[in-house]
Amino acid sequence: MEVVKTEKSVRRIVLKKKHKVLMAIFIIFAMITNIFGLYIGNKYYLKVCRLNINPATTGIDYYKPSFNYKRFTDLESYNVSIKSSFDYKLSGTYIFNPKPTNNTIILVHGIGCDRWESMKYSDMYLDMGFNVLAYDSRAAGSSGGKDITLGFFEKTDLDNVVKWVKWVNPKAVIGVHGESLGAVTALLQAKLDQSQKNVDFYVVDSPYSDLWELMNIKLSSDLKPDFQPAAAFILFYANIVALKQSNFSLYAVSPITAIRDIKTPIMFIHGSNDTFIPASMSLELYLRKQGQKGIYISPGAEHAMSYMTNKEEYTAKVKQFLTENKVLKN
Repeated sequence: MEVVKTEKSVRRIVLKKKHKVLMAIFIIFAMITNIFGLYIGNKYYLKVCRLNINPATTGIDYYKPSFNYKRFTDLESYNVSIKSSFDYKLSGTYIFNPKPTNNTIILVHGIGCDRWESMKYSDMYLDMGFNVLAYDSRAAGSSGGKDITLGFFEKTDLDNVVKWVKWVNPKAVIGVHGESLGAVTALLQAKLDQSQKNVDFYVVDSPYSDLWELMNIKLSSDLKPDFQPAAAFILFYANIVALKQSNFSLYAVSPITAIRDIKTPIMFIHGSNDTFIPASMSLELYLRKQGQKGIYISPGAEHAMSYMTNKEEYTAKVKQFLTENKVLKN
């Protein structure tokens, strides 16, 4: 009997040792996986949220060929500084229309750019009788903010800009025209604005419908077929880094989720040849939107190039949309 007990004891000891070894292996594997995941997730986060922008490719001197710079210098304008809800300032330029008006358009630029990039749209709106306010988004140009949050905190900044315009001119007819990230910012702010209705219309050029879906598409296309499942792994850890570093979740940036609650008129614009954000995302948003809306797919245009590619048609479509929604008179 003692021999049997001894054999059982030995087996238990061996099993316990195996169990400890397996647990140690599992813990080491999990630690290595997490360390690697956080490393690669951080690299991806830095790539999209903390851009190293070449100063030579931003600013008024770089972008002035894209708009009527002479008219801009002839018109009355002044620099504005608007307080963000996150302890930094938003810098912008307010341009008065040569004919006194209450109508004001707010221009919101795309990622990696500044207010001067969005000024190409100023000519269209000045011709239609609007004042123009172009501003530098969070972590761009002269505005504060340490990082880009891909629309999450940018929406609140835009809401403050809208409220500033309403405070300066309580009778203002306010529109927002956003491009790419600026378009997403506009859509997310539109949901915030539903209770106050400060904004009368939105024009959104090249928005993504859901950030997580877009990132997954782009990451998967960048990886070889055998490694495409790793896209979800990278995004999972990038989201952890975003939560830790910037207090926002990649999952939370989803205009397609917000769009059903937005009653304000929205015009969707997208280039048919956009390979950065597929035009199908604008179509998806358009179909989900309830109430007044419009859509224009710009033939042959690449990402955020619809206006420069088809300027006359683009302008006519926007003007038609504003007329139909009684912002402009015939």
